[in-house]
Amino acid sequence: MAKSVRVLAIDLGASSGRGILFELIDGKLNQTVVHRFPNGLVERNGKSYWDLNMLFEQVLKAVAIACKTGKLDSVGVDSWGVDFGFVDKDGEVICDDFRHYRDPANSSARRSLDEKTRRKLFDAAGISDNDFNTTYQLIARAKENFNYKNIKYMLFTPQLLGYMLTGVAVSEPTISSTSGFYRKDVGFDGSFLEKLNIPKSILPATVETCSVIGDIKEDIKAKLGIDYYLPVIATPGHDTACATLAIPSEEKSPLFLSSGTWSLFGALEDSPVINDAAWKGGYTNELGCGGKIRLLRNIMGMWIIQECRRQWAEEGLELDYPQIVELAQKSPDKGAYIDVNDPLFAQPQNMADKVKEFVKQKQGILLESVGEIAKCVYASLAKAYKEAYDGLTALTGKTYDKLYIVGGGANNAYLNKMIADTLNIEVVVGPSEASALGNALGQFVGLGIEPNQIPRV
Repeated sequence: MAKSVRVLAIDLGASSGRGILFELIDGKLNQTVVHRFPNGLVERNGKSYWDLNMLFEQVLKAVAIACKTGKLDSVGVDSWGVDFGFVDKDGEVICDDFRHYRDPANSSARRSLDEKTRRKLFDAAGISDNDFNTTYQLIARAKENFNYKNIKYMLFTPQLLGYMLTGVAVSEPTISSTSGFYRKDVGFDGSFLEKLNIPKSILPATVETCSVIGDIKEDIKAKLGIDYYLPVIATPGHDTACATLAIPSEEKSPLFLSSGTWSLFGALEDSPVINDAAWKGGYTNELGCGGKIRLLRNIMGMWIIQECRRQWAEEGLELDYPQIVELAQKSPDKGAYIDVNDPLFAQPQNMADKVKEFVKQKQGILLESVGEIAKCVYASLAKAYKEAYDGLTALTGKTYDKLYIVGGGANNAYLNKMIADTLNIEVVVGPSEASALGNALGQFVGLGIEPNQIPRV
C-alpha cells in the first residue's frame, strides 16, 4: 500500500455542498474541509430548479483548492437522489433544465395516478411512493410533451457532474436505484421507459460502484494547473449509500439514522422487502455497497428546522442551530406534535407559521416562542423515528440493540437523547460528515486499497 493516498470527496446536499480532503498516511486517516458552499432551490418561470452552473463552479473550486495542497489521487461525487439532467446530441450538458425534486409538477403527476398504478410502480423496484420520485418527475415531463430526440444521455446528479469533469457518461447502481425503475441484477426497467416514449439508450451503461469513470478533461486540468492523471471514481453516488458505508459497526444488518435535510431511518438487508406492509408503511429499497439493500423510510428531517430558521432570519432574528437547540431545551413541553411528512411541510416559505398553524388546528395548542416551535419539531422527529422503527422491526422480524446516527444531525445531543428515550434504545453517534467519509472510502476501494486497511476517522 502506498504510504500516502489523497482523495477529494465532493459531497452535495440539498442545502449545502462541501469538498473534503481525506488523506491515508501509514494506516491513519485524516480529513480536512477545503471548501463549503450553500445550495438550494431556484425558482424560474413557475418551475423549481437547481443551479447546475453554480454547482459545477463550486466543484471545480473545491478541486482547485485541494490540488494546491498536493497531488490528488482521485475525486468522487455523491449527492441527494432522484434528480437528473440531460446531455444533448452534441455532448453538451443542458444546464438550464436541471429540475429540483420539489418542483410542484411532480406532486401533480403523482396525484394524477390511481393507487393501483402507483402500487405497480412500487412493485417494480420497491421504491416508496413519494411526490419527488424520478418516476413522477418523468411522468411530469411526459405531460409537458418533453422531446427526447435531441437527448443523448440522461444522468443522475453525481454522474452528471462526473460527465462534466471527464466527458464520460456512466450509470452507477446506488444512485440509479433511487429512480424507482432500476433493480439489482436487472438494471433499468425498459417497459416503464417505453410507456413514456423514453429511449432506454439515453441511460448509459452501468459501471460497478467504486470503479473509475475516467480522467479529468485536459482543459479542466489546465485551469487547475496540473498535468497528471486524476481519475473521477464512481464512488457510491447516493449520499445515504455513502453514509451507510461509514457506519462505525461490524454488524451484518445495522440499524441507522442518516440525519440531515432528510432523515433516512432503516437497516441494511440482503434482499429487498416488497410487500403490502412495506408499501403501506412507506418503506423503500435502495441499493448500498456490496449489493446490500438499504431498507428505510424517508422522513422529512432537518429541512423543517432549516426553513424555520430561514423565516426567523427574515423576521430579523438571526439564530444558529446550537442557539435554537438551547431555546428548545429551555421551553416548556406543551405536548405539541406535527406530522413531519405532511405535504404541508415539503414546500419552503413560512415554515414556523406552518408548524404553529398545524398544531393549533390539530391539537388546539398555541405555540408562541422559537423554543416551543423547535421543541415541537424535535419531538415530532423522534416520534416519526419511533414509528419507522416499529414498522421496520415488524418487516424484518429482527431486534436491534443499537441505533447508529450519522450525518449533520448527529451533532444534536438534545435530539439524540430524545431519540434514545423515545425508542428505548442505545444511540451510537457516528461521523457528522458520514456521506463524505463513505465517498472517500469508496474511492480508496476504487484505487485498490483493501477495506480492512482503511481506518475510520
